[in-house]
Amino acid sequence: MSLQQFIDQTPISPRQRLIFFLTFLVLVADGMDVAIAGLVFPRLIAEWGTTIGQVTIAVTGALLAMAIGAISSGPIADRWGRKPVLTIGFLIFTLGTAALGLSGSIEVFTLVRILSCLGLGAVTPVAMTIVADWAPAARRAQMVALSFSGVALGTIVGAYLAAVLIPAFGWKSLVLIAGLLPVIVVPFYLRFVPEPPATLVKRGRSDSEVKRALVVIAADPAGVDTSILTTAGVIRMKPFAVVLSRALAVSTGLIWLLAFLTQGLIVLVLQYVPILLQQPSPGPGLDTAQSAFIMAMWGWGSLVGQIGVSFVLKRVDRFVTGAVAAVWTIVGLWVVVVANLGFVGLMLVLFGAAIGAAALPTVTNAIGAIAYPDEVRATGVGASSFMGRIGSVVSGLSGGLLIAAGFTLPTLFAALSVPVLVVGVAFLGLRADTRRRRSLLCGPRRSRVSAASAGALGVEHSEQQSADHGEVLLELHTLQLAGQGILDRPEGVPGDRCRNERGGQR
Repeated sequence: MSLQQFIDQTPISPRQRLIFFLTFLVLVADGMDVAIAGLVFPRLIAEWGTTIGQVTIAVTGALLAMAIGAISSGPIADRWGRKPVLTIGFLIFTLGTAALGLSGSIEVFTLVRILSCLGLGAVTPVAMTIVADWAPAARRAQMVALSFSGVALGTIVGAYLAAVLIPAFGWKSLVLIAGLLPVIVVPFYLRFVPEPPATLVKRGRSDSEVKRALVVIAADPAGVDTSILTTAGVIRMKPFAVVLSRALAVSTGLIWLLAFLTQGLIVLVLQYVPILLQQPSPGPGLDTAQSAFIMAMWGWGSLVGQIGVSFVLKRVDRFVTGAVAAVWTIVGLWVVVVANLGFVGLMLVLFGAAIGAAALPTVTNAIGAIAYPDEVRATGVGASSFMGRIGSVVSGLSGGLLIAAGFTLPTLFAALSVPVLVVGVAFLGLRADTRRRRSLLCGPRRSRVSAASAGALGVEHSEQQSADHGEVLLELHTLQLAGQGILDRPEGVPGDRCRNERGGQR
């Protein structure tokens, strides 16, 4: 059997669960870092006389650095391995965050923040890729969503740390602790997380080394043919050529749009809502501790949303799930717009809104991790993460400009409801594209798809393929990874799959 078949057919082992947990902890540090930045900026305004314009430059520069880290990490991880890229990126952003405590001006703070965010941008897409590589196809979306909930937990931890440390010891104590504490994870990650087997095969490692990695899953991987990858024939294509190929072009475009809008929404809330909460009339005029507790409630709502949606994705169409989460988020935003809420009211409503808002990037990440073949998954996820970071850059600029223009919390949330509506429509567009490709495979081209299926499974596969054959194979493989079971039998597309409409939705 192939590597992916072995992973799919073997129950999740304790070691795999440890890999998922350690990756979860890495993403906790990611969320904590993003959260504390937004809570530190009001103190810089108060202590250093920093202007909103300077904050906007710091936010935008950091987010642009994240985008560069995201787009560069994918191809490097596909070529040289996931584990070293994640480890180096993690150390850059954690130690860089701690170094912020040594800065004495907004200029130095901004420069150090930009450097640290180069590493931060690389961590999330590679972490998601590692989880997807080690998860069986049937539970891949759930494992990615559960791991990504670490970002929400990090938001909570960062907010509570800020509420305790900033009033008592100042903001520098916060960045020192938030930067140095996560480094504890590194030796455990190096010891217990091996390089995914598919990456080892692509890098030309020996059969014995690949099978040593597979022992993580089961004690006896003797029946695995490590020469068979899930996308035989497609592996020769350039990674970005696969991501942007005809078979994936529409899905890639919509995934990029979703990443752009959903990550932009989350970053804008985390970076600028604490400032708006502390604005005097017509703002709420809250203090640092109160705004930190409200952002902690946003974090709790995010955690509930991300963990909850991970279980929903096992049973409900993922595209409909995303669309419903978008509607939920819009309702929460408009409650803030139309109601005159105090401290307690804002905590409760933002908790509720965060449940839907946090589910949006979680569903997007799950779709992105499923959508691409193993050999280019890091490139595909990295590219979507890059678009998410670009969305964060745009939201960082937009947030600063809107606040400078006099926007309050209600008017900002009213404006945010428009891109969230677009997100809901994009999820439904992805659903329609998936149905279109499924009907294509079950229609007149079915015989060609069956040949491609045999090739993907290593059955009578020719070394030389036409470009069109490669595209058909990639279409079929994409559908299989989307949970539609097209490649679960060597004889090609089972007839009942073509008739079973529900089987093509989740």
